[in-house]
Amino acid sequence: MRRRTRRRLTLPDMLLLAGLGILSLILAEQTKREVPTPYHDLKVVAATHALQAFQALKREFLRRGFEIDPVNDPSESGLIGLEDSPITTSRGYHLSKLTSINPNFAALIVEFLKELGIGEGDLVAVGMTGSFPALNICTLVAIETVGAVPIIIHSVGSSSFGANRPEWAWLDMETFLFQQGLIHFRTLAASYGGGDDIGRGLSPEGRTLMDQIIQRNGVRKIHVLPLQRSVDMRMALYREAAAGHPIRAYINIGGGIASLGSPDLSTLLRPGINRPGIRIPTETLPVQGVVVKFLEQGVPVIHLNEIPRLARRYQLPLAPAVMPLPGEGPLFYEMRYATPWVALILLGYLVLIFLTLYFDVWGTGSESEPMV
Repeated sequence: MRRRTRRRLTLPDMLLLAGLGILSLILAEQTKREVPTPYHDLKVVAATHALQAFQALKREFLRRGFEIDPVNDPSESGLIGLEDSPITTSRGYHLSKLTSINPNFAALIVEFLKELGIGEGDLVAVGMTGSFPALNICTLVAIETVGAVPIIIHSVGSSSFGANRPEWAWLDMETFLFQQGLIHFRTLAASYGGGDDIGRGLSPEGRTLMDQIIQRNGVRKIHVLPLQRSVDMRMALYREAAAGHPIRAYINIGGGIASLGSPDLSTLLRPGINRPGIRIPTETLPVQGVVVKFLEQGVPVIHLNEIPRLARRYQLPLAPAVMPLPGEGPLFYEMRYATPWVALILLGYLVLIFLTLYFDVWGTGSESEPMV
């Protein structure tokens, strides 16, 4: 009786297997296709509506005799404000303002809302300032696109390069968009914003101008001290407007002091979705703002601040010189492998490996002395 001995895998054997592996990889790569991301159609609708609102505001901005500064507003959106004005509460980060002027942020907010399971008839509380008019638009459009209902409280003040023109503040923009039928909900109440939410640090002229903005837009005024009372009043107004129905999420846009309670909170929150249970050292905060109150009640918070960081995470362009078009980028399409074909290619490769080893290694070899 004779037996066969196994021989070592030779260099030609290894090259053959490597070649088969490379061929399998090439075949698998050929199966990649660009496919729509989840909620693609809703995202496109939201981004398209946001762009329409941007364009309508630009036309009205020019009609009112304002001029666009192409240096500070390279996409010529008309949504970049002044470096300073009587209602400017703080120095803003210009890169953040430029990055925010992208209608596809509406698609991102749709993604956040759907991730939280928010849909038809759900209530979403919103706290916004004048600092990011483009994000204000994207937020309202996104909420309406998923069929939810916003409850909006606003701080009139704006950081630099936001909606800080006293004659064309955010509430004026909102009223215009409402009248044009581009949004269907309006602000419930508004404060000055700024220091302690009462415009501390602004001139008397600035506070008077804010009063005029609130009055001409027919919005209820919030003006109380101390700051915690302003927070509590906002929470009461949200509850009153909800009329016993649950608020499914809170969206914070910018750095409103009543919303955050303290500027330090902005660095403790993740840009995007923050779910209840995240660790926030509330004992170190001088005031527990609306964000903290909602998180403690089990309501998730969508935090729209630190805009360049948010843009990088979701592959949106930083400070685009040209207005991005709706539907562009990874928010809308992703590359995917055709899983059945990849599985078939992998199976074929494994079979080829087995056959190569079986016939080349175990199937051949030198004969030994007979066994007795």
